[in-house]
Amino acid sequence: MVILDDFLKTAEVAVVDSFSLYRIAVGHTPDGAALGEAARAGRIRLVTPAVAFAVACSMRTCWDESCDESHKDGTGLPVRKFLELGGVEMVDLTPAETVSAGKLYAGCLDRRVTGAEVLAACHSALLAKTWEVPLISAVRAAYCYSALDRTEMDFGIELI
Repeated sequence: MVILDDFLKTAEVAVVDSFSLYRIAVGHTPDGAALGEAARAGRIRLVTPAVAFAVACSMRTCWDESCDESHKDGTGLPVRKFLELGGVEMVDLTPAETVSAGKLYAGCLDRRVTGAEVLAACHSALLAKTWEVPLISAVRAAYCYSALDRTEMDFGIELI
């Protein structure tokens, strides 16, 4: 939690990917709950690409490996509610940025790392790099970024 406290003191804006968006919206982990609270209180502005928001809302199961709850209403409900309560802002990338994110994904395909969550990670990585702000992710999402060219990863990643 000390690392998160330091992060909140230095970051005004951060990009969340689909994994971290879910963790923050649901608040299963202490860091996720603290970030959600900080965002709703206006201490940090969380932004997410529309693609990452859609992927977080479409999950069939909980992406929090420490969760033992049954999500009968679907995993997207808390994510949509978090957006409605002002916890996160959904951002549309420009057409040029979308093409660039697609090129990042093509590189991932070449390395056989595929899936909607990987495409969402490419959009999140591009947004973080373009805006020059940190990206918040989860350890479980590491494979999504493993295939990206290291020159594309020249921004900070905060794990929750």
